[in-house]
Amino acid sequence: MIREHYTLERLTPYNAYRFESIGVRGVIQKFVIFEEMENGNFNLAFGDIIDGRTVDNVVTNNHDAEKTISTVVKAVHLFFKDNPSAKIEFDAVDERRIKLYNWIFSRRYLEIIGEFDVYGFIDVKKERYSPSSFYTKFEVSLKIA
Repeated sequence: MIREHYTLERLTPYNAYRFESIGVRGVIQKFVIFEEMENGNFNLAFGDIIDGRTVDNVVTNNHDAEKTISTVVKAVHLFFKDNPSAKIEFDAVDERRIKLYNWIFSRRYLEIIGEFDVYGFIDVKKERYSPSSFYTKFEVSLKIA
């Protein structure tokens, strides 16, 4: 499931990683953060580092989407290695990212379900993920063997 990816730097003591996207727009600093929420789940936040701040609503368009997505997937694997009972929520910041997340989950569906239990939300209704549905949010946890 993890294809060619960028090198991740763990930002301790946080559940966060940094990496560099390299493409047509140059070298762009990126982050992946797993933020614990009130319900005990973790929100996956992802985006650019601009002027030392994390920004999750920018469109980089560095023409390295596949490698960047694989890097985020690598960060998810590393997070689960340290937190095997955790649940990660993918809650998009805008409509464009909702479409992107739906595309990623449907495109990599067979790879994902081999390792993870995935649920999708249609508004507030939670259901087992189906690639034929369109979701506004996702929840992922490791499969229990």
